[in-house]
Amino acid sequence: MKRRFHQFVVFWMALPALFLLTSCAAMMEYGKLESSARSAYLAGNLDSAVLTVVRSLKIEPTYDKAQELVREVFPKAVEAHTNRIKEVTGSNEKSKWDTVVVEYTALSKLNLAIKSLPTLTDAKAKQPITFNITDFSNELAEAKSNAAEAHYQEGVLLSKRGTSTREQAAKEFTTANSYISGYKDALALAAEGYYQEGLRLSKQRDDVNIQKQAAKEFKTAISFVSGYKDSDALYEKARKFGIKRVAVIPFEDKSGKASKYGAIAETAVDQVVSQVMNNKDAMEFLEIITRDQLENVMREHKLGLTGIIDDKTAMSLGKILGVQEIITGKITSLTYTPERTITRSVPQSAKVVVGQRVVGYDKKNRQIIEDVYGTINATVTIYTRTAGTSVNGSYSIIDIKTGKNIKTDAFTGKYDFKTEWGTYSGNEGALSGEPLRLCKVSEQVSPSEDEMINSSIKNLSDTLADKIISYAK
Repeated sequence: MKRRFHQFVVFWMALPALFLLTSCAAMMEYGKLESSARSAYLAGNLDSAVLTVVRSLKIEPTYDKAQELVREVFPKAVEAHTNRIKEVTGSNEKSKWDTVVVEYTALSKLNLAIKSLPTLTDAKAKQPITFNITDFSNELAEAKSNAAEAHYQEGVLLSKRGTSTREQAAKEFTTANSYISGYKDALALAAEGYYQEGLRLSKQRDDVNIQKQAAKEFKTAISFVSGYKDSDALYEKARKFGIKRVAVIPFEDKSGKASKYGAIAETAVDQVVSQVMNNKDAMEFLEIITRDQLENVMREHKLGLTGIIDDKTAMSLGKILGVQEIITGKITSLTYTPERTITRSVPQSAKVVVGQRVVGYDKKNRQIIEDVYGTINATVTIYTRTAGTSVNGSYSIIDIKTGKNIKTDAFTGKYDFKTEWGTYSGNEGALSGEPLRLCKVSEQVSPSEDEMINSSIKNLSDTLADKIISYAK
């Protein structure tokens, strides 16, 4: 019973201190906000000043400094925006209505912020503080309507110039629609520009790349208006004519490490093909013949299964496979950096209380005690362990019609292992910062050589796959 009573007394004794701490924290917060708002005001950032001082007053409505600031800065902020509106409205600026929308949006935000304040009372006059709050919703709606019409008319003007300006026209129509959803026939006009360009391009049936672009034009038209005219059917038709058949020839391994690490080039190519084929966007206009198809044809015609092929062989193989392009390449080098561990010593020290001593007596003859400090030391040994592998190579994309390289590029796959940990001798209490953190880290060994090689190949495959996917899109 006595223990419970003691806990009860301690709780009620602690309440004032807890309340004081909470109050101080709140006071610090609204004080900081007011100070930040005043700094913004002095810097000419009136909107920021209003919005920030409102936050201060929501915490403490009676804070006189914040009251004074909001009464001073709010009218000035409103005046600045209204003056800008008058200035722009009377000008010939092409984008004046965009500016007017921005200004009325800011005015609405400021007035809503002031409206959200609790009732404020002037501490000196003991009178309620009032503000001239205005609803700008009608003005904002009118400004948006004017801005939408301005962009719509600009889009109409651009669309009359032909399909070469379709992107600019579509941007104007889209902007008009962003101000007022479903504004007139803005989206239909945007779609029409791309539809007409798709029709123009789709007439060139013998060019795979142009058919691909035609399909993209129809697809863009659909993005503006779902099912626009017969865009869906025309897209699919153009897409089929725009599909490029590609064969990926197994790469040649010139690293000289095949006997040690196995079919590195073959593994890399398989991973690349798998990633490309699993990418929906890349396969929209791409068809990769399978490894089985490739190997069967190459065996039938007694062609080598790996290696860089010359122009004549490329054209011949392409015709046999019925492909437009061939991707071929080679692994030029493979490097393994064995595990290596280096160490460095970091001295650590700290001052701690090691005892106490009497330094005098007070008026009541009580001892005055003072802490005695001393220095403790430790030495941290930091271990850094590294290892790694690197695979390098290059690839080429060969056009079957010409037998020429369309694209040639290098690629690299890396795996870098690095770990750090620490041990110490001496007094643990002297440890701090990064040395302390490292002493809590466990030692790690590097992955096996084969694991790192596989990681490098995976990194290489990811890099090459990204290049091919980007090219295919």
